[in-house]
This record gives sequence, C-alpha cells and structure tokens, in this order.
Amino acid sequence: MIIESLLNLIFSFLKICFSWLKLPQMPSGLVSSINSFLDLIFDNLSLLGFFIRPATLTVVIPLLIVLINFESIYKFTMWILRKIPFIGIQ
Repeated sequence: MIIESLLNLIFSFLKICFSWLKLPQMPSGLVSSINSFLDLIFDNLSLLGFFIRPATLTVVIPLLIVLINFESIYKFTMWILRKIPFIGIQ
C-alpha cells in the first residue's frame, strides 16, 4: 500500500511535468502485438504459479529491471542533479 501510494505520487508528478508533451498514437499493429504478448504471458501465469507466486513476480520483475539498468539510471540521476546549481555537485 505504501509502495502503491509512492508510485501514484511519482506518476502524478511525471504527469504534471510532461503534460505539455503530446505523443502520437502508436500504430495499431504494434498495439495488437504487445497485447497478444501480454495475453500470452498472463494466460499462462497459472503454469508459472506452480513454481513462483504471482505476487512475488510483481515485486521482483520491476526490481530486476532497475538492477539491470542501474548504471544508466544512476548516470541520468546524476546528470539531473548536476543541472541544479545550488546543490553544488560536480
């Protein structure tokens, strides 16, 4: 519940920051491909449920993505912090 509220807070902050950005619609072929891929995963989740609980997957998969991309996330965060002049990070 705490994580959900934090994610909602971050999402609303990002929504406010990037509300001026208007992106074009995704092609329908790409949307249908992504939907069929996600349907394939979630339809077979019961088979995976024999080995791993789905609640565990919802926590582990985002953490895995962050850990794999940690260097890029760190560089991006430091780049943003260096742009703020009164912090004094060199």
